[in-house]
Amino acid sequence: MSRTVAVTVLTGTPGNDGAHAFDQIVKHSGDVQLSAIVPKRSRKRKRPSGEVKVIPTTEHLVRLGQGCSCCTVRGDLMAKVQRIAEEQSAEHILIHASPHADLQTLAKTFTVADDNGAVLSDLARIGSLVTVVNAARFFETVGGANARAMIERIELSNVVLLEGTAGIDNDEVERVRGAVTALNAGASIVLADGIELDLTSLRAQQPFDLNLAEERASGAGVSGDVASGTVRFSFEARRPFHPSRLFDLLGDLGHGILRLKGTIWVATKPDYACALDMAGGNRTFVPEGQWWATVPEHELPNRPDLKSYLESVWHPDFGDRHQSISIVGVGIDEGVIRACLQAALLTDSEVESRDTWASMPDPLPWPAAAN
Repeated sequence: MSRTVAVTVLTGTPGNDGAHAFDQIVKHSGDVQLSAIVPKRSRKRKRPSGEVKVIPTTEHLVRLGQGCSCCTVRGDLMAKVQRIAEEQSAEHILIHASPHADLQTLAKTFTVADDNGAVLSDLARIGSLVTVVNAARFFETVGGANARAMIERIELSNVVLLEGTAGIDNDEVERVRGAVTALNAGASIVLADGIELDLTSLRAQQPFDLNLAEERASGAGVSGDVASGTVRFSFEARRPFHPSRLFDLLGDLGHGILRLKGTIWVATKPDYACALDMAGGNRTFVPEGQWWATVPEHELPNRPDLKSYLESVWHPDFGDRHQSISIVGVGIDEGVIRACLQAALLTDSEVESRDTWASMPDPLPWPAAAN
């Protein structure tokens, strides 16, 4: 029986393509029979010496199964990894993904069955998904336009490689480590400076699991302080937000907030749930459909799990409508943030005046589906 080939995925973040880390890993590959798959445009870079085989690739997306978006995979990687595994031409594959590559699509390439029912993970499995982060510019990036791209990569990875730590003091290094841990407590954190970077140093505590990574990134189960200066907690409430007060609050929350995400409901759109997702100063609103409370009882699906859920969350006045938000921040006061979120909810008198909800000023960027 042929062996399963180990795979390490290495990706950078905006402003850091991970090329230096890639070159170091290849340089110190030692006796490992290694094949490296790199973006085609990077082949002008100096080729590594030795026995490492470098295979350029151009991203090619294909849809498997019924062609739904969840079955979109990297056809180019599927073909190249499959060939390496079947030929047994390498015992380890290093995939260098660009800072803008969709990591979830890349990971699904190993778990989605092709048209013949074959799954790539039977031949090759991702052990480490490594995100390279510039520690010296971490908080600058969090406050800028690239915050979401970096944070989402950290959340998905099971190894985070910090470069540039030699240029900052120990307290700052610990702040960055604390922030990374708050975003992804399951990730191994490796300091790149001062070590010979190789595949062994990037080995994760547990092999990469896309389902666990996505669950972790959802913010489920958030509570408590996790590191010096870094706080994670959740906010729950059973009355709607005032749209203007919520909008003003979100504009003021940028400093210190790494991640704020969850399901909200707002007085001006009482029938619709909305996913609020804030990474650094970048925020999005995505419709999640209507609340179950808007569906006539005779039209509800006859599912035991749904019935149990509704019984657990049902409110006599609001049904299943609720606020459920997870917050991750550095140097923030949980009590102050909670008080600010509480103040953005409707007051008792506003709750009682439902006929005024629709006319409240609403500067929120509501999606068309929630109009």
